[in-house]
Amino acid sequence: MPTNQAEFYRGLERAKEALNARQQLARGEPPAARAKAVHDAIQPLLTDTPDARRLACRRGCSHCCHYPVGVSFIESVRLAEAVRGRPELQRRLQDAGDAASGVSWDDLVGTACPLLVDDSCAVHDERPMPCRALGSLDASACAEALTSENAPPRDETAWWRGLGAAHAMADGQPSGVRELRAAVLAILARPDSPQDGFRQARVAPGS
Repeated sequence: MPTNQAEFYRGLERAKEALNARQQLARGEPPAARAKAVHDAIQPLLTDTPDARRLACRRGCSHCCHYPVGVSFIESVRLAEAVRGRPELQRRLQDAGDAASGVSWDDLVGTACPLLVDDSCAVHDERPMPCRALGSLDASACAEALTSENAPPRDETAWWRGLGAAHAMADGQPSGVRELRAAVLAILARPDSPQDGFRQARVAPGS
């Protein structure tokens, strides 16, 4: 089995184990708690890699926060709970959602995440799997990638493990992946039915 495929399945299985454990612990476990369980279970796999000590990522380095991000339902709920009661973040989300309306996925590249405040993630503990799994080995290459088609070198082991975990989370109900801004806004607008809000949010490519 190719290395990347093996790492993908390692992340997939670890995430499934975490999700199954939560389901056995309590029927009807809140979505945000399920997302946290997977994040907590996967984090050691993302930091224990051959390239972990070579990472160029540092606080205040936010090049990767200028790309659109796809999130699962349970991660969307966790993010919505993190910004609920924080009106400034909700305003930033709303403004960003309005600005992104009608803009293609590719054209969103270069636009800062609305949850990025002073070059730091305002919801770092609750950040979704794509943000957790992406680790750069060259910060200058990340800056250049925003205006070119050259992908910066990344920690491939962490990336594929995270991709497997993201796949497991997206396989729930409702399934699929939605654009972060749209998903969180839709869930905030439908607290009585977050599943319906998620389903109506903008679908991420490949979902």
